[in-house]
Amino acid sequence: MQAVAYRTGIDERTGKLLVGWAHVQQSLAVIWTTTLKSRVMRLAFGSTLRSWLAEDLTPATALGIYTDLVVATHMFEPEYRITTLQFVDATRLGGLGLRHAGTYYPEGRLGNYDRAIPVGAGAPIILRETIARRIA
Repeated sequence: MQAVAYRTGIDERTGKLLVGWAHVQQSLAVIWTTTLKSRVMRLAFGSTLRSWLAEDLTPATALGIYTDLVVATHMFEPEYRITTLQFVDATRLGGLGLRHAGTYYPEGRLGNYDRAIPVGAGAPIILRETIARRIA
């Protein structure tokens, strides 16, 4: 049996060690809440998710949000492939909750897609509050 080379990092809120799927979840939050052309030396990093904040929720808007999330994830997170995205909450104040599920590849960044682990995000991501937190 071969050992798995899990990616590690530091939790941006607590400073504790993150390993494996927890690191990927933090990475997804950073990717989805970073506006394109906002990072010095990494202008192509992030998503265009923020451009949808003032739009009415129509089928075309929903498809655009789905597309932006999937494209950004597949471009910048080699260890995760989204298979399901679902709107689970929309508030009158502009909050939008999404639940996602997919396949986690612990060594995807190394080009190894042999080991696949199905994962689902338990709690929905509330986009408005997440983006507001990242701006502050």
